[in-house]
Amino acid sequence: MSINPQHLLVVHVAGLTQTTLALPALRSLRNHFPQSRITIASSSIAADLLRLAGCADEVLPVARFRGGEFLNPRKLYRATKSLGLLRREYFDLAIEFKISAETGVVLQFAHPRERLSRRKNVGAGIEAALDRLSQAISNRPAALRHAAHEYLKKLEALGVRPIEAEPRIATSRESDERIERLLRKHNVEFGELLVGVHPGAGYGKPRWPIERFASIAARMIHNFNARVLVFSGPNERGLAKRLAAMLPARRAIAIQSPKIADFISVAARLSLFVGNHSGPAHVAAAAGAPVVVASTFVQPSPQDLLGARVEHIRAPHITLVSEEDVYEAACRLLKTNRAEFLRTR
Repeated sequence: MSINPQHLLVVHVAGLTQTTLALPALRSLRNHFPQSRITIASSSIAADLLRLAGCADEVLPVARFRGGEFLNPRKLYRATKSLGLLRREYFDLAIEFKISAETGVVLQFAHPRERLSRRKNVGAGIEAALDRLSQAISNRPAALRHAAHEYLKKLEALGVRPIEAEPRIATSRESDERIERLLRKHNVEFGELLVGVHPGAGYGKPRWPIERFASIAARMIHNFNARVLVFSGPNERGLAKRLAAMLPARRAIAIQSPKIADFISVAARLSLFVGNHSGPAHVAAAAGAPVVVASTFVQPSPQDLLGARVEHIRAPHITLVSEEDVYEAACRLLKTNRAEFLRTR
C-alpha cells in the first residue's frame, strides 16, 4: 500500500453525527499528508460541514438512499455531477470510512488504484469472536470503542497519528456577520444569555416530547432571563415556529432550516444547547456549545457526543427521559459556562 499517495479519496457518505465524529481523523489525515490532494465523497447534508472544517481540497456530495435523497432533483443532480467528476479523476488510494451502498457506488465510479477498507480479515474476525466468548464466560464488559476513535484507528495503517481526540469546528466570517445581523434584528444584546433548543432529530430517530422542550425553555427564560433560539431542520417544517409559539412573547426566535455554517455560528454563541441525541447536537458540541441531550442509549455508546461540557440524560425509551434531570444538567452547564464567561470579561 502506498505510504505517500498523491491523491487520496475518502468515502464517508454519512449524516451529521458520523461526519462530525470523523472530523478528528480527517483533520489528522490532512495534517499527515499536507502536500497530497484529498477529495472527500460525502452526503449532501454534511458537505458544507466538511468544507468549513478545511479537511479536504474538494468535497463531492453524493445523495444517500436513506431518507429518499435520490428523489430530490437538486440532490440527485449534484450526486450525478459528483460521480462524473470521480470517474474522470485518478486516485492513488481510497479510504472507506463507512461501508454502505453509497460507498460501493462511489468506488465503482472512482476506480482507485488501492483501497483501505474497514472490512476485517478472517483472522481478525476469529479474534473478535474469541474475545466475545471470553467476555461472556468471564462476565467482563466489552471495552467501549467510540466511533471517533475507530476512525482514527483506521488510519494507523498509513502512519497517521491523531492531532486531536474530539471534534471541533470553527465559524466562518460570512456566517458570523449574518448571525450578528439576525440577532440585532431581534434586539439581542451583547452578553445576553442565549439558549439553543432543537426538538427535532434525524430520520427515524426518537424525539423527546416537544412539550418538555417548551417547559425547559420556559424555565430558562423565567429563571435565567434567557433568550431562546429554536432550531428545526429541512425535514422539520414548522417545528421551530410551533415551539417558539409556546414560549413567552419576544423571548424566543425560530430559526428554520439554517445553513450548516450559520448554525455553527449560532452554536458558537450559545451558553447552552438542549436537544435530542442527533446530528445538530454533535455539531453544536463541536462548535463549543455546552450541550444536554436526551438519549435512548442507556449505556455510553460509540455515537455519544464528545466533550467536557456535554451531558447525556439516558433512558430506555425517549418518553422516560426525566425533565428534571435534563433541567438540572442544563443548570449545571449553564452556571459553569456563565462563570467562565464572567471570569474572561
